Amino acid sequence: MKYKIILIALTTLFISCSNDKKTTEKPKEVVKTKSDLLLVNSATKFFSNPSNVDTLTVIINGKSLLKSKAIFKVTSANGKQISSDTIPTIQLLHSDYKTANSSLQEVQIRETVSKLFKNDSYLNYFTKDAYAKAEIVN
Repeated sequence: MKYKIILIALTTLFISCSNDKKTTEKPKEVVKTKSDLLLVNSATKFFSNPSNVDTLTVIINGKSLLKSKAIFKVTSANGKQISSDTIPTIQLLHSDYKTANSSLQEVQIRETVSKLFKNDSYLNYFTKDAYAKAEIVN
């Protein structure tokens, strides 16, 4: 009887160990996505057409804020991109911050982007003259 219990215990152990669960489990895939998107701000304004609003967007792309690019896009009310312009973000710095340390410069760029559409300061970067030649059909 003693041997039967040991034999049953060993059989149960071998059967449970031989059940390979790895074949039923799917391996988890780790996807690392690197995004160079640092800042985005947009607003709807009457810009290229006085009867329809456009979406004005500024996008900051790059590895670091001071060495990145600022993309200024204008999209019409019907979803067509009217214009896109790219400048280095360092050009967003006010003249007082040109000689400041990098931390202060980054803070000032973030502030400029976040407050860009609060008043008419966006007109410094989105110029209507560039769109006056483009014929807008809505």
